[in-house]
Amino acid sequence: MSPLQKIALGLMVVFGSALVPAHPSPAWERYDALPDPLGWVLVVLGAAGLSRADHAFSTARLLAVLAGVVSVPMWFPVVQHRLDDSGAWFLSLPQIAFCLVLAREIALLAARQDPQDAYANRRFGLLVWGFAVVAVLPVLTLGGGLTALRSTTLAVSTLVDVAFVYFLFRVHRRRWLGGPGPLLIEARGPLGERRSRPSSE
Repeated sequence: MSPLQKIALGLMVVFGSALVPAHPSPAWERYDALPDPLGWVLVVLGAAGLSRADHAFSTARLLAVLAGVVSVPMWFPVVQHRLDDSGAWFLSLPQIAFCLVLAREIALLAARQDPQDAYANRRFGLLVWGFAVVAVLPVLTLGGGLTALRSTTLAVSTLVDVAFVYFLFRVHRRRWLGGPGPLLIEARGPLGERRSRPSSE
């Protein structure tokens, strides 16, 4: 499994939720059957692989560790229900920072490839701005009293998270990202001879 596959799978666990039991008593005592700490273990393992491929990813690895540590107490309902919205947003910042920094480093390294990896550069460059918006919108919603932005904030956050996971899977085979390289597809020539060609990414 490539480093970006590990990160993408881990983030799927982090972004997703499966609250149990269905009818808790008290109402706040619900656990997530997709524990974020487990997801962050996968993310940290992937980030470690990335940093071995290129030291530019060392900051992302440290942020993944920080976000993983923060996620441990947050998994317990007794901690979560004591936090107000501003406290929950503050504790989500390491997660947002990790995603933003990882997207930025991928975009920058894509621009340095020879030839330039324009696909990765553009997609992850846009995601950098997406995560910046995700970090700032709660400030306007909570601090600025713009409660009408709550649904917009949730929609933007979900869209950016889904896009990030998708594009991590999409580029995970890049060798400069620690991947195994292009997938070879076997084809037959006009005389029946076998030929291997890389799949288009």
